[in-house]
Amino acid sequence: MQVWAVIAQKGGQSKTTLSTGFAVEAAQEGAAVVILDADDRQGSALYWAERREDEDVMVKDSSVAGLPLHVSRGRKSGKLDLIIIDTPANSKDIAMLAAEQADFVIIPVAPRGLDVHSVLQTVKQVQQAGTPFAVLLTQVPHQGSEGKEAVEGFVAKGVQVFESRLHYRKDFYKAVPLGKTAVETEPDSKAAAELRAAFEEAKRLSDYTNKRLSEVA
Repeated sequence: MQVWAVIAQKGGQSKTTLSTGFAVEAAQEGAAVVILDADDRQGSALYWAERREDEDVMVKDSSVAGLPLHVSRGRKSGKLDLIIIDTPANSKDIAMLAAEQADFVIIPVAPRGLDVHSVLQTVKQVQQAGTPFAVLLTQVPHQGSEGKEAVEGFVAKGVQVFESRLHYRKDFYKAVPLGKTAVETEPDSKAAAELRAAFEEAKRLSDYTNKRLSEVA
């Protein structure tokens, strides 16, 4: 069983798109998955769950105080394979707490100047927590060198970066209000392929096994 935290101090970095997308991918592989929505301002994951018809992914509201308890109970229950913490923007306390509770942290960032600068603060926080992490580029423009330059900048600072990238695609954002993911609404799309690739890479980087607990025991 693992806990992944999706953390970015700046809003609009596709945290909920990744949290819900990864959760659905894991569930489709037979895993028992819970998303902890720690965003008490927007509650985007809860919004997504309210519109979702399938019951394969559970989403729970989690306050700062309640986060460690939710994670602890999940670990001890023996009934979960993956917990994903969807964090809010502009909340250092929750970001640090989520990083401390996690086994692996995904830091999404759009390759724009202010966004990259902001995420460097998140990187420092996660490094302080001592949790393995990697940066994942999202909303990458289809043309231009922004993505390449962002990767080079992170690598120069010794920061691990996903080889996978999520480009700016409407399929990602059209799926959320439906309580679905791009893989479900447009399974043959480029957005779906990118989401699948990012999930597979996250599993590899975190050493996550998609086998159910009953199969591992």
